[in-house]
Amino acid sequence: MNQLEGITLAFSSFYQLGDTRNIDSVSWAYAVQREKEFFLSSEGSYGYRVFQSPIQKAPIDPRVNVSRLNLCPIKVNRLFVKATAFSSIIHVGNVSLVSMDARVKHIRQLEDAEGGNGQTQSEEIEEPN
Repeated sequence: MNQLEGITLAFSSFYQLGDTRNIDSVSWAYAVQREKEFFLSSEGSYGYRVFQSPIQKAPIDPRVNVSRLNLCPIKVNRLFVKATAFSSIIHVGNVSLVSMDARVKHIRQLEDAEGGNGQTQSEEIEEPN
């Protein structure tokens, strides 16, 4: 690797050059979107199901045998990355085990269609459909 250039690296992301045994990357976000701008200091909890449910991981079979013959090794001269974010990895090299977990709880609070009584409608998104 002669050159690695990146513009943005944020939110639990990283660049890794070289061999790695294990990578475990986690990023959780609690997002509230409102038509009116205000903040409640008591809000923001990771007690929702999206954060508490266990991740279903595929079983690892240690009996797999791998045989390699690298006649021409991979060579990377230059790598340019515009942005890396939200539990992402730019990895150059070998890795044995990778586990990545990104969970987001979105809550949208919209003004009532009447517009006059200050009531809000809430829409909570638990999981993608």
